Amino acid sequence: MFIILATKGDLKWVSGVFQAEDVARKYMDLIPDELKVYQELIQIENIITYPFYIIERQESPFRFLGKDEVIALFDKTDVSEDEDEVHFNIYTVDSDYRPMKPGTDYMGMLRHDHVTNESIEMYREERTAFLSRRRIL
Repeated sequence: MFIILATKGDLKWVSGVFQAEDVARKYMDLIPDELKVYQELIQIENIITYPFYIIERQESPFRFLGKDEVIALFDKTDVSEDEDEVHFNIYTVDSDYRPMKPGTDYMGMLRHDHVTNESIEMYREERTAFLSRRRIL
């Protein structure tokens, strides 16, 4: 899997996801020069098919996980004392992703969920049925 990652100061986003390297490189060529300086094309070798998941946490780099790793992440995430805490955002990627404006942050278009204490508590009760119902898995 080939990912175009962007970092601009404290901002970070995924500018594209592609199964084929040549498609990723062609898309990278479409990114305007003023945005291209923030972009990096990386290969994720442990992910070779869809679906897969992008985990976003404050102050951390993105993580790219398969289904079993997502389940393990939910298993080991504990509720916190802060009821409003978002433990992480999880994006489900079912196919190639490319924003309409190359190089920009349109990650909100991806199916995603904000994992909170409530999410973790519901997962503890329902296990993977919760993840399926929330359309995470």
